[in-house]
Amino acid sequence: MITVIPIIMLLMFLFIVVGIGFLIYSFTIKKNIMNGEIKTKALDVFVYLGIAISLVWSVVNLLQIIFSAIDRKFVDVLNATMYLDTYNSDVRFAIASLVVMYPIYLGLSWYVANDIQKFLYKRDLLIRKVMVYITLFVTVCTLIGTLVSLIYTYLGGELSVRFELKALAIFVVALSLFAYYLYSMKRDYSKKSNVPLILSIVVSTAVVVSLVWSVSIIGTPSQMRAKRLDSTRLSDISRIQQEVLSRVNMTDKIPAELSELNNAFQGYAIPVDPVTKEAYGYNVIQQPTFKMNYVTNKKELVTPAIFELCATFETVRNVDARGMSINASEPMKVGVGGGVGIGVMDIQYSAMNYYYEGDQSPFWNHEVGEKCFKRIISSEMYYGR
Repeated sequence: MITVIPIIMLLMFLFIVVGIGFLIYSFTIKKNIMNGEIKTKALDVFVYLGIAISLVWSVVNLLQIIFSAIDRKFVDVLNATMYLDTYNSDVRFAIASLVVMYPIYLGLSWYVANDIQKFLYKRDLLIRKVMVYITLFVTVCTLIGTLVSLIYTYLGGELSVRFELKALAIFVVALSLFAYYLYSMKRDYSKKSNVPLILSIVVSTAVVVSLVWSVSIIGTPSQMRAKRLDSTRLSDISRIQQEVLSRVNMTDKIPAELSELNNAFQGYAIPVDPVTKEAYGYNVIQQPTFKMNYVTNKKELVTPAIFELCATFETVRNVDARGMSINASEPMKVGVGGGVGIGVMDIQYSAMNYYYEGDQSPFWNHEVGEKCFKRIISSEMYYGR
């Protein structure tokens, strides 16, 4: 979908140019209709321009929603990336756009249909024919471009079920557009018809179903807020973890309480839970021990410093390491005498693990409720003094 956005923007600019041209035309050129002189009104130009833009934008975002829902429902390991859009920004923007633009399209289309029924001559307005044909042209170009991109991705190894569902979505949208506008151009507006109402109900139902399906996959607004709060908690813990690491390098010991990390001179205060405003859990498991290396004349860490940071989470975070360059299976050795019985330190406990937005590493996975992250400061992390 991203590949066709510049084309869509260019074609929308074409809509605006055509609209301005017809606006000038409406003030300068008159047509003889039946017994009087009638000219294309400026309002007609803006209405058809609005229909064209809202239709194209609705189609693009509807396909974006459907494609994103399919991608998240049928996960393909080949599409794993280094960055994960945790908050589904693309889908949320598409939903917001569709919620706004689709009702505008329905309202303007209803207005035009009623207007033509009152003034039958407007069925043959040049602005109507031009805008309808340009709209169909732009929409078809968008669908063709999307289909080409889809086939290209499929030939590159995308899951067949995802390809089939996306191709079906494009086919249904394209067929619906052609059927409706072909009927619209040939419709006898002097006779009352229930076809537009039926089509509106069917299409609106499909739009609502796609929105509900997308929300069920990406999460409700309350779930999105819970994810953001949990992300804030992980960011806070990550920052505290780095402060503890720095303190060990400066003082050769783990602080007994988190309050010892408060530093008014540096403007740092220990963060608290964003909802409960309570302090995060903190446990000292093992203080480090050192020996003096008289060859380098520096201290060396003999046994690691081990501590825990805890928080209470509202959601489940369960991601894997696809796309990550870290080899989690490679052990890190520690010195002899690890008082808690740790002979090999897994990298998942490393105090060098930072948390960032979109982090795909499994080092920060958690369930709902309290979760304690054990962190180890090894000799590789001690700078020596």
